[in-house]
Amino acid sequence: MDASRIAILCNPYAGSGREQVFHLTRQAFACLRSQVAEILVGPAEMGAVVCQGDNVTVVGQDHTRSRWDTIETTKQMVARGAEFFVVVSGDGTYNDVVAGMKAMGVTLPILGIAAGRFNTIFPKRKHDPFVSIRGDFRPFALADLSVEDVMGLVSRVNGTIVSYGFFWAVICNALAYTDVDGTFMTIDAAQFLQGRLVPRATPFPVATEATRITLVSRTLGDVEMASGANMALPMVAHIVDELNQIVAGGFGTLANIMGYHGVAYVFTNPNITFMPTAEFFPVEMKAVGFYEGDCMRYTGLHNGAVFQVDSTPICELTSDDVLTVEIVRSLGKKMVIHTS
Repeated sequence: MDASRIAILCNPYAGSGREQVFHLTRQAFACLRSQVAEILVGPAEMGAVVCQGDNVTVVGQDHTRSRWDTIETTKQMVARGAEFFVVVSGDGTYNDVVAGMKAMGVTLPILGIAAGRFNTIFPKRKHDPFVSIRGDFRPFALADLSVEDVMGLVSRVNGTIVSYGFFWAVICNALAYTDVDGTFMTIDAAQFLQGRLVPRATPFPVATEATRITLVSRTLGDVEMASGANMALPMVAHIVDELNQIVAGGFGTLANIMGYHGVAYVFTNPNITFMPTAEFFPVEMKAVGFYEGDCMRYTGLHNGAVFQVDSTPICELTSDDVLTVEIVRSLGKKMVIHTS
């Protein structure tokens, strides 16, 4: 691949820890700085603290300390002519970079360097949409890069796009979180949207008697999958072997054989807070497979239920909101490194 101007972004809050994020970012910068005319880097701890030199331009904002900094910084980098992005982080930051690109009307390739909670602790995941390097950094040449399309999720509330994702979309008020000391916990997702860390161990209702989850299919029409208040963790997920076989009770195997692109499901026990633990076994659930071009529609949800995408809280929902999630086969672009 030929490129003269690239962008480098990192997330110091990613699950592998600040020092590891900076270490990987520093190595990526050292590898690429002599191969391009200009490198655009995020401000302060989003890249500038470890990427410095004559051909470096600092671009973007970091004052909100939220996903909006990543989205706005990406938009500014696109406007400055970035040809592809190097992102050192977890899955959520990749999604925010894609959101920034889409807001500018483009889809540029991402070379992802794994530094998040999930993309580092699950090294054998078959589906890692943007991860090009995992573990130790390996130098590469631009000539060794090619681009592949990446399947993803487009989520809308009342017809307006609110998020792009590449693993799952879920309605859940508990959020998996790793603090600065590496301690894993579940926190209140609604509070997190307000910038507060509040542990959550008890269930918060996400459904009401008016809740309806409907498959909107090009071939089948509207098919109701679930209704009523007796459900937890309504989820839409990619057909990913690891995800669906572990979480969807083996339905992922059948879904793969039948060629589905997505699986939606719910747990029928409303007392499940996050993922079901031993006291909830055997776990009862409802699931449905669907294809690209179909979508899942959620209505009548509980006021204050939180919509999350790839472990990132996106927004709170009201009972009047209509949430839809669909799969797009070519939503993003990934850099692939070819070595001899």
